[in-house]
Amino acid sequence: MVQVDLNDYLGPFIDETEENLQKLSDALLALEAGDAGVIDEIFRVAHTLKGMAATMGFNAMAALTHAMEDVFDAVRAGSLRLRRKEDATLLFRCLDALTVQIGEIRRGRGDEGVETAELIEQLRALLRSVEKTPGFETKGIRKLTVSLRPDCVLKGARAFMVLEELSPLGKVVETSPPQKTLLEGDFPGQSFELFLESELPRERIQEAVLAVSEVERCEITEVQEAVPATPGAAATVAGQPTADDGDLKHLKVGRTVRIDVQKMDSLLNLVGELVIGKSRIERLARSGEHREFEEPILQLSRITKEIQDLVTKLRMQPIGFIFDRFPRLVRDLSQELGKKVSLEMEGRETELDRRVIEEIGEPMVHLIRNSLDHGIEPPSERILAGKPETGRVQIRAFQDGSSVVVSVEDDGRGVDREKVLRKALEGGFLSPERAETITDRELFQFLFIPGFSTSEQVTELSGRGVGMDAVKTKVESLGGRLTMESVFGQGSTVKIRLPITLAIVLALLVKIDSRIYAIPLESVDETLRVGEDEVKPVNGKLVTMLRDQVLPLVDARVRYGLKPREETGTRAVVVVRTGFRRIGFIVDDFIGQQEIVIKNFGNTGISRIRWFSGGTILGDGSVALIIDPAAVEEGS
Repeated sequence: MVQVDLNDYLGPFIDETEENLQKLSDALLALEAGDAGVIDEIFRVAHTLKGMAATMGFNAMAALTHAMEDVFDAVRAGSLRLRRKEDATLLFRCLDALTVQIGEIRRGRGDEGVETAELIEQLRALLRSVEKTPGFETKGIRKLTVSLRPDCVLKGARAFMVLEELSPLGKVVETSPPQKTLLEGDFPGQSFELFLESELPRERIQEAVLAVSEVERCEITEVQEAVPATPGAAATVAGQPTADDGDLKHLKVGRTVRIDVQKMDSLLNLVGELVIGKSRIERLARSGEHREFEEPILQLSRITKEIQDLVTKLRMQPIGFIFDRFPRLVRDLSQELGKKVSLEMEGRETELDRRVIEEIGEPMVHLIRNSLDHGIEPPSERILAGKPETGRVQIRAFQDGSSVVVSVEDDGRGVDREKVLRKALEGGFLSPERAETITDRELFQFLFIPGFSTSEQVTELSGRGVGMDAVKTKVESLGGRLTMESVFGQGSTVKIRLPITLAIVLALLVKIDSRIYAIPLESVDETLRVGEDEVKPVNGKLVTMLRDQVLPLVDARVRYGLKPREETGTRAVVVVRTGFRRIGFIVDDFIGQQEIVIKNFGNTGISRIRWFSGGTILGDGSVALIIDPAAVEEGS
């Protein structure tokens, strides 16, 4: 018998389990909302989780999922009616425990350290008064020919999971090869046969088998009620396919390959080096005037671009990956706060770079917490204000050019402008003179400053402004911008604009004191040249007029402590946008646009220089620092 190391399959097990836990969470939310039609899906997912955990030897996880499966089976059979709130909360607690277990398994600690005995006992208590209903009454026998994917190695484990999926649907009366050989995986080829006694629809049986990972096909035919003692190949089975077998569609599972994240990052780094190398070859060819290189360089550029686009797409994930956690978050918070809240989500299919997806989840949680805690009013207050007692939170995502915009909108209290203005004045964040002319959009940005909060007392969840500075910091570290709009008494909207990818971006190259720097083009609104007489000092700071509006200026040489430039009559200005503000960044000259590969500083001491977000290698091999637009704003 071939010995298989289950550790080789730990990664796929963890990934599949996390996906199934999310499916179970979504289905439980639907069940709690009154959708009884999802109970079959809930039972199937719980059954799959149990089988996978048992196969991998995680007995504590298998025991908990087994107890959950028994409850769902009783609900499905109609012998147990769940109390919507109390029992749903228990099942969500079980789901939380499973999530912690899989997190511990990912860290290499196993599943035994998570306490689940109390949860299992509570699940069993639900079943103690339930009279077990008879099993399926079965008469018909179907032959199932199950084909595994050609690259499936753990054949015995997949066969075991197929048997587990079929156990609640009927009785497996025979297998070919015999069950012992089947479960050991010691059989030739990638196919095996099962004989199932069941009267359930073939589509239902087929769906259950195809739900098992690495199962490619499941063909079902009718046979006589009497099954031969030793069924073997299809030719030895008594009976022929029924007349309608020609209508049976052979479904195939889409082929996917799970790629290790580190390998994907390494591939992206290599593509970045390829882009840098291509730029250097182009520069050398131009400087040497070798016309014979023009055609192969064009071909190299085309291939490099195609590879770059492909790798970028491989790194993309739908934002629904983080949206999936929000229904549960809203459900728990609304119950804790005693509020009624409906959640609407749009644009789940919108894609972002994997790293952006990983980083943006926590800021989104902060924004949703603020909406529920300080935006949405309690039902009684909403009724008095003439609103429906159920508040609305809407989360949207959509692509806008080379960016993705994510917004969190609520129809709650909105932000009290006068209260924010008073807090800003009291805290010294705003001068009385500036308070006379500040717009709502500018004023609301104070909510994202560390230490600024309009909450009279900080709750366990959040104050309007508590944690919001962390949101702004995280968004800007990703090259994004954050804005807020609000109407007092009607609601608030926070918008986050993020770059689709962070690895290879288009940048504007500028010269400052003979050195070249890069500014991500996503943050550049425009470039212009202004005369010396167009630059005026106001309150100790430089400004200029741009289309009848005041544009604050920041001199790069002054900002970086360089020697003053010689007066040339005009100044090169890059208009950058961060959040709601536009700032004019004075540089020495414009070089042009170029695709750059971003190199992060990592854990070096350079990371403490807040003026730059990273570096890049130019076509001549020199290093250019990437200017952080948020740092430009701080200097204005």
